[in-house]
Amino acid sequence: MKSFTSILIPFVAFLGSVQPAQAEDACLDVGGLALAEALDETSLVAAIAGDFTSASARIVGEHETTTGLVLDMQHHFLSDRNGLLKTQDKAVLTRVSGKESTYMLEIEYNIVNATGVFEGYRGTFRSYGLFKHNEGEVVLRYEGEICR
Repeated sequence: MKSFTSILIPFVAFLGSVQPAQAEDACLDVGGLALAEALDETSLVAAIAGDFTSASARIVGEHETTTGLVLDMQHHFLSDRNGLLKTQDKAVLTRVSGKESTYMLEIEYNIVNATGVFEGYRGTFRSYGLFKHNEGEVVLRYEGEICR
C-alpha cells in the first residue's frame, strides 16, 4: 500500500507544472435562442434566451441570389451581465420550397466591438433558423465560441 506522501508529492509536482491560462487567451462559448420581429424594412429587435438577453439589427444592404437573398447586417447584442457586442454580418436567406415568403436563415456574426463583460472578445459565432419575410418574424438558434 502506497503512503499518502508518495501519492501527494507527484500530484503537487504535476500541479506546479501546469501553466495558468492567460486572460487574453480566454474563450467563451455562447449560445441560445432568439425571437425577432421587424420594426420596419431595415430594423429588427429580438428577445433572446441564453448568453444574450436582447438584440437589435439593421439591414445595410440586400442582394438577390438565385436561391434567395444575402443581407449585409449590423447587430448589437446585450447581456443582463452588463455586456455589449457589436457585429458586422452576412445573412444568407434561402427560399423554403412550398412556403411562400419563408426563408432558411444563416448568419455569421463578426465581432467588431465588445464592452462590459465582453471587453476584448473577438471572433465569430453563427445562427440558423427561419425568417417569415412578409410577417417580419424570425426564430433562430445561435452558437459559437468567442475569444480574447
